[in-house]
Amino acid sequence: MNTNIKILIVDDHNLIVEAWTNILNAVEGYEVCGSCDTADEALSLALQNRPDVVLMDINLKGSSGFDATENIMNQLPKTKVIGLSIHDDLSIVKKIFAKGAKGYLTKNSSRKELIISIRQVFEGEVFVCDEIKDRFFNSALNSDENSTKKDLTTKEIDIIKHIAKGMTSKEIGDILNISHRTVETHRHNILKKLDIPNSALLTSWAKDKGYI
Repeated sequence: MNTNIKILIVDDHNLIVEAWTNILNAVEGYEVCGSCDTADEALSLALQNRPDVVLMDINLKGSSGFDATENIMNQLPKTKVIGLSIHDDLSIVKKIFAKGAKGYLTKNSSRKELIISIRQVFEGEVFVCDEIKDRFFNSALNSDENSTKKDLTTKEIDIIKHIAKGMTSKEIGDILNISHRTVETHRHNILKKLDIPNSALLTSWAKDKGYI
């Protein structure tokens, strides 16, 4: 039985498609099942090959990657889409997520990020590349109707990341050069702002939002 993660690449630059195909086919458990350069072909190939993950360029000939993503998600809701672009504009990132994508990479992203992103979205997680991750999640948090209207500070975002890694208040304090009591205060404020009852659920929330 084939247990590989099947990947469809949608991009109108042949060199990029060839490079990514070579990179991904060399990874154990990964298999590029097809590639194309238009939105229409993307849907047709997706229906034919039933990929687990689609790497979707935003800028395509004819219809955009936004349209292609929406069409694929309507037909194949279990397929995961990772948006790709040369841009780090948050409005583009938010738009592709609104269409159903579960990940985003810029074309400055590393080989390692490309490989990791596919595994993470396949396993049901959200992935945003390092180049824009902090800006994206900070923006998402501050506009989230389920969070408080107060903005999370940069320090609180750092602490969330460390909590999500399972660090104690003392360990976090040592890294950030603050006392463990200050960390505890931040932890309390974070839980209150996000209306999350405990650190265990905060860790689950942080994982869902892509912090780990």
